[in-house]
Amino acid sequence: MDFGVSHCRGLLQDMHTSTELALRKTWRVISASVQGRRHEKTGQPCQDAHWWTAGPEGLLVAAVADGAGSASLAELGAELAASTAVRILAERLAVVLTGTEELFRDHLQAAFQAAQEAVLSEAVLRQVHPRELAATLLVVLASPHLVVAGQIGDGAIIIQTPYGGLEALTRPAAGEYLNETQFLVSPAALNQVQVSCRKGPITHLALFSDGLQMLALKMPGGEPHAPFFAPLLRLAEAGDVAQARGQLEAFLKSPRVGDRTDDDLTLVVAAIGDSR
Repeated sequence: MDFGVSHCRGLLQDMHTSTELALRKTWRVISASVQGRRHEKTGQPCQDAHWWTAGPEGLLVAAVADGAGSASLAELGAELAASTAVRILAERLAVVLTGTEELFRDHLQAAFQAAQEAVLSEAVLRQVHPRELAATLLVVLASPHLVVAGQIGDGAIIIQTPYGGLEALTRPAAGEYLNETQFLVSPAALNQVQVSCRKGPITHLALFSDGLQMLALKMPGGEPHAPFFAPLLRLAEAGDVAQARGQLEAFLKSPRVGDRTDDDLTLVVAAIGDSR
C-alpha cells in the first residue's frame, strides 16, 4: 500500500510497500499541511495533520485533523486523530478489500471511535484534560464507485464526477455560537458525526481543514467553489507527483492564500485513473 502523512513540522513523508496485485484503477494523491501566518508570528507549531493510504482495488483512505487553537497539545491531538483513523481503516480493508455501503459505514464508525479512544487515552497518559488535545476530524473512504465520508467539526470533503460537477459530501459543522465548532473529544462527538455516502463513479476528491473553507466553499451554503478547485484537481493528475506536491505546498504558502486566511492549512487532493 502507498502511505502518505504530513503535519506542519516537516515536509510530506511517503512510505511505500510493494504489491503484486495488478490494478485497473489507482489513486494519485498530493497533500500538504502548512503553518498559518498567525502561528508563524506567535511561534506556535502548526496544529493541522493529515494521513492517507492508497491500496489495492482502487481504495483510498484519507484523514485531516485540525487541532483547536485553545488546546495546549492541539498538534498532538490532531496527529493522533488522523493517524489512528487511517490505520484502523487500512487494517480493516486489508482483511476485506471490497464492500457495500453498509460495510464502509461500519468501517468509518470504527475509525472515529478508535481515533477518539486514542486521543482520550493520551490525555489520561499525560494527566491532562481531553480538551487540551481537542481536534476536528475528517475521514473519507473511497473506491472508484463508492465514497463514504465522515466529519466532526469544520472543513469539508468534496468530490468531482466524470461530468465535471463538484459535490460537497460534508460541510463545516457550526456550533451553537459564532466561531464555535465540534471536536472529537466531546462526549457527544460520536453521535454528531456528519456522514455522507455517494454511489457512482467519481474522478477526484479533496478534503481540507477549516483554514481553507472561506476560499474553497461558497458560504453560507457550503457549496464547492469551482474556480478554486479546478487547477488543484488538475494538479493531482500530474505525472511528476513530487513536483505536484511541491506546487501544492507553494500555493498554500502563497500571498494569494495567506492574504485571505492566517490559519494553518491542510489540503489533500486525489485523482483516480488507470494504473501506470
